[in-house]
This record gives sequence, C-alpha cells and structure tokens, in this order.
Amino acid sequence: MIKQSIKLLDLVPKEKLDEILQAVNEACGIGSVIADTEGRPISSESNFSTFCKDFCRATEKGRLKCYESDAYGGKMSRNHKEPYVYDCLNAGLVDCATPIIVAGQHLGNLNGGQVLEESIPREEAIRRAKRIGVTDIDGYLQQLQKIPHVKRTQLQKIVNLMSVITQTISDLALQRILLSLQSKEYLNKLINSVSDCIISLDADFKISMSNHGCSTIFRCSQDILLGKSFFDLVQDKSILNAYKSNLDKGIEDNFRFELTALTHKQTPFPVQISISRVNDESGNVANYVAIVRDITEEKRIAKMKQDLVGMLTHDMRNPILAVDRALELLSRERLGPINERQNKILKLAINTNDQLGGMVNAFLDIFRDENNRFTLNISHNDINSIIEKGLNEYSLLILEKKLRVCFHQKGEKLPCNFDVFRMERVISNIISNAINYSVTGGEIEIQNSIIRGDNPLIESLRPIKDLRVINPQQQYIWIRIADTGFGVPEAYQESIFEKFFTIENEDGLGRRGIGLGLAFSKLVLEAHQGVIFCKTPKRAAVNTRSPGLEFNLLLPFDVAPL
Repeated sequence: MIKQSIKLLDLVPKEKLDEILQAVNEACGIGSVIADTEGRPISSESNFSTFCKDFCRATEKGRLKCYESDAYGGKMSRNHKEPYVYDCLNAGLVDCATPIIVAGQHLGNLNGGQVLEESIPREEAIRRAKRIGVTDIDGYLQQLQKIPHVKRTQLQKIVNLMSVITQTISDLALQRILLSLQSKEYLNKLINSVSDCIISLDADFKISMSNHGCSTIFRCSQDILLGKSFFDLVQDKSILNAYKSNLDKGIEDNFRFELTALTHKQTPFPVQISISRVNDESGNVANYVAIVRDITEEKRIAKMKQDLVGMLTHDMRNPILAVDRALELLSRERLGPINERQNKILKLAINTNDQLGGMVNAFLDIFRDENNRFTLNISHNDINSIIEKGLNEYSLLILEKKLRVCFHQKGEKLPCNFDVFRMERVISNIISNAINYSVTGGEIEIQNSIIRGDNPLIESLRPIKDLRVINPQQQYIWIRIADTGFGVPEAYQESIFEKFFTIENEDGLGRRGIGLGLAFSKLVLEAHQGVIFCKTPKRAAVNTRSPGLEFNLLLPFDVAPL
C-alpha cells in the first residue's frame, strides 16, 4: 500500500485539479472543491456562491464547520462505496461528495453542491448563522434566498458525473505513482493490491508487466499474459488500434473507452479501459499504461433496468387503452343516453386519460431514444390543424381558468411533412404547460410563420447553442406559444427541457412538476432536425410577478407530399 506521507498534490498538480474543477463547473454550474480527508481545500474553491464564500466560510467557526461537513461527505461516500448526497453540517444546503481513492487509500474528496431542494425556515437559518458567529443576519438571509433549488434526483446526475471525474483523478494519480516509483518490488506490491487489471505495455503494445487483477479478469496466470500483444486480449482490435494511433500522434495523452475483451479461452466480456501514453526524455513513446475493469455486472444491471422500464411502460399502456375504450362507449351512448352534465364529465375523463397515455408514450419514446430505437413516422399533414386540435383538447380547462386564447392562423392551412402523432403530443404538452401555469384570466397567444434559416430574426431569438443546427438554406415553420404565467428565470430556461427538472420560486409559485413533457418535446423537435427553446416575453417588464413564458419551435418546412 501507499505510505501515509504521500498526498494527492504529490501525484496530481494543483493546476490540473483546478482545470478539472473548471470543467465540472462549466458542465454542472455548481460550486466545487477538492479537499483532503479532513475537509481542508487542496484546490481552488471553484464557483463558490457568495453565501458560502462571504458568510458560511467567512468566520473561523463557519470555516471549520464547512471543513467538517466536507470531510463527513467524503467519509460517508467512501463507506457507502458510491457518491453521497447530504445536507451540509453548516448552513443546511444540499451538498454531494465522492472520494478520491488511489490503490485502496483515501487521499481526498471531490465536494460540490451549494444548492437547495427546499427552502430552509427563517428561524432555522438565523440559528445556523448565529451558531458560526455571523453578525450580518440580513445579508446572510438575503444571499441564502439566491441559492438555486435543484431536485435531489437532478443532483444525483451531477454526482454521477463527479464520480467519473474522481475516477479519472485516481487514474492519473495511480499512473503517476507507477511511473515515479523506482523499486520494482514496491511497484509490484502496489499494483497487486488493486482489484482492477493494471498492465504496462512496451512501445510495440506487448505486455511487459501485469498485476494479480489481470489474472482474475482474463482467467489465466500472469506468466501467460507476459509478452502477449494487448490486441490479442480484445475482440474489437480496430477500435483499440484507433485509440493507440491517436496516442502515438499526440492527439491525446490518455483515453477511456469501452469495448469487448476476451478471456484466455476466448470468451467475450465487456470492459472499460483507461490507457495512457508514457514518453521518454526525448518526447518519444516509451511505453503505455492500461487499466482494465470488468463491467459485466454493470452491463447486466443496466440491461435489467432497461428491460424493466420497457416492460412497465408497455404494461401501463394496456389499462389506459381499456379505460379509453370504456369511456368511448359511454360518450357515444352505446350503453344508453347521457345528459349534458354527464357528457362534460366524460370529456374531462377522456382528456385526463389521454394525458396519462401521452405521459406513458413520452416515457416510452425517451426510453427508445436512450437505447437508439427511436424512429419517426413522417407523413404529410397540416400543422395548424394540430394546434387547433390541441386547443380543443383543453377547451374545458381554458374556460375554467377564463383564459383568452389568440391563435392568429386559426382556420388557415399550413401543410408540412412531420410525425403527426409525436407532433400532436408536443403541441399538447406546450399548450397544457401554458394553461397550467397561466394566471386566471390570463392570455395565451399562438402564432406561426415560415422563416428561412438565414433570417436575422433567428439569431435574435436566443443565443443558444441549439441554434447552430439551423440550416441557413432551409425553410422552417416558426411556432410561438406565449402565456402570462409565472415564468421561468433565464438561468433555468435551458434546464427545464431535462428529464424530471423542476423549479420553484421564493413565493412557492413557479413551474413545478414539469417532468417528461418538455424533455419529450425536445427529443421530437431534434429528431425532426428542428429546435425548441423558451424565453421570457418582452412584455415581462410590465408585470414582473407574472412575466409569462414563450416557447419557440423551429420545424423544418417541406411542402412536398411524401
């Protein structure tokens, strides 16, 4: 094992750790720090909120409490052997941690978070502030209100990314150890204590050294592996050769990828390989270091999850269809006459059942997309009739909320080629969203037009990366659906298209439970080579409490029938 005197900074430079944290922040938008096992920072405190930086860590008691909290998160993550999400011991924010373990030794933690799942009661916040010696209580509470709210499920995705990053740091540290130690005896003891397969390859990609983990994974003795070409251990030789070629050309210093390996008896099994190039003093390839991990169990669990999701989704559709048929029999008076009041209730039940069916179908389509099985059924149809159908579907809810709906192209035709069933659900999702989050007596405005991809209006709509897919020579149907609801802060207007993302403002209002509808809508538009995004309407300055939200859809326009 590694001696206790070795520290993480002895293995990975602080500049490299800061660079990794910067990438985390750009991808996740959270505060993060790499700390030692006692919680003391060994990297820069990256993207820290004003609340944490100027209040929680500004006092001696607060700083020590934060260190204690970071150490606690790393310890719990190490003990549970998985990323750990918890309430920080200082201010009660939601934090997360994942340990950096090298050759079985816990050298530090990647801590992140500084978000909230739900608001902290004022009295509790004041108590926490006074406990660490904060004197500016009003400033403390004011900055606490600015902490973003993120569901724990969403934070779990971030934690999973952090886990991959800490594994990368561990790999870098481990490779540094392997290259820096002079004693072959010590080196053998070190690498044989690791459960993963560690292989040293010469310049010809032949195995010059391996640890005990390789014997377990490839089911043969180390003597048999010695001198064997690494290409003989994998089924996907062309893929491995492509990565080696990029390493030789200096395109990258290391790669991590998955492929199929072969046991000594040629039995295939899935592995994850991390491979790095090692240079000599002249900058030429001296050798390579590869870490091979058997991911058979991970793949099996993932397959079970996929099968379970697929089975549940299909099984849920059957009772929904049964209810739909029963309601249809009643509404068509096949079982006897019904009065106007009963018909109204039936229509509400049918619409609700249709929404439930749409949710299941959206879930199924997202599942198909994640497994590369999502396909479109393109046909020629009128987009305006799709919008009118969506408005009719929610006509009772519109009347109930006394909403004024203005569809500028009502009655006109706008034919185009698209997947009718999926597009109906997209339009239904957006209209439903507008209705649900509009204030009583509000207004929903719908308009569309034909616009070319090189029209300056497109660039002025919203400077988002998704607009890069727009073809300047292509014509698009631009659909705009705007409401007068509670709106969504600009910082979250891209995130609401993620699965299960929710947001709530300080007053308890806002767009909650957005779920799968918008994620499905984004999937469908992108499958059509289109774009969907939202923004705050220009009229927001008039009513800041109900600024509303405006959805924009750009759908490639093709008038030629199929």
